Amino acid sequence: PRAATPRQDPSGGAAPEGQPRRQAALPPERIRHERVDEFLLGSSRYGGEPWRIHVAWPQGRPPAGGWPVIHLLDGNAGFPLAWHALQAMRRGGPQEEVVLVGIGYPADVRFDVERRYFDLTPPTAGEHLRGAIKTGGQDAFLDFIEHDLRPAIARRVAVDPRRQALFGHSLGGLLVLHALYTRPWMFQTWIAADPSVWWNGHSIQHEEAAFLAGVRAAGGRLARPLRLLVERSAERSTRQQAGTGEPRPDALDSARRLARIDGLEVFFHRFADESHPSMLGPSIQDGLRFFLGEAPAHLQRV
Repeated sequence: PRAATPRQDPSGGAAPEGQPRRQAALPPERIRHERVDEFLLGSSRYGGEPWRIHVAWPQGRPPAGGWPVIHLLDGNAGFPLAWHALQAMRRGGPQEEVVLVGIGYPADVRFDVERRYFDLTPPTAGEHLRGAIKTGGQDAFLDFIEHDLRPAIARRVAVDPRRQALFGHSLGGLLVLHALYTRPWMFQTWIAADPSVWWNGHSIQHEEAAFLAGVRAAGGRLARPLRLLVERSAERSTRQQAGTGEPRPDALDSARRLARIDGLEVFFHRFADESHPSMLGPSIQDGLRFFLGEAPAHLQRV
């Protein structure tokens, strides 16, 4: 498969969005273990290049309903962090087991910049981009997760379809919110770490408004309970939209609006000492505990 070359962030920062270029280009850590596997999987609907899927499953017999599953976007970088976080949780005492699924890319880098920009974004107006970058693949990517990836995991491991989570950081966090607003049936737990809600002129806010209007039209209550964790880095509260001097849209504001929905349990945390790149590991740790019902005390109910 082709190797990805880190490119300049079209939003004006480092590539990928918020990550230092040198970190993006580093080779990913490969977890070697008898209960870890990786394979390539493509889209049955759209074809194109495959994704590299990383999977780790628990030891022993699965519970009657199957294991819970957490899906991690940017899996080349996120899967090893989740693996180490899970091992640390196990050393701390007995806890519920979980299947880890990292959705990565065949390129031997932590972040395949070109493909992640396409997979994680809506069609983006040129006025919001600097340089040539392909965007707009988020719905095809979600189709792949729903119709190809999840059935493939279920064929390999006994999983609980009623306990599924999606984790994403940065543009991945943006995709988590997009999926929640447009496909709330896909997962029961949603974890958005420093979501790039400012992307494309903060167009995600229009999706949020449509989601809220749909819930109100349905009586103000979700068909089934869902849980959402939104986390934010220290720097995101002070950054401004380029060229405007206006504060960037704040994920906390969205969390507060969503928390008014009956049946949607929303938690929030701001890292006082973590930057946008450095919060990836801690947010994965929080996300795992949140998903497994062991939410750290620093997470606040909105």
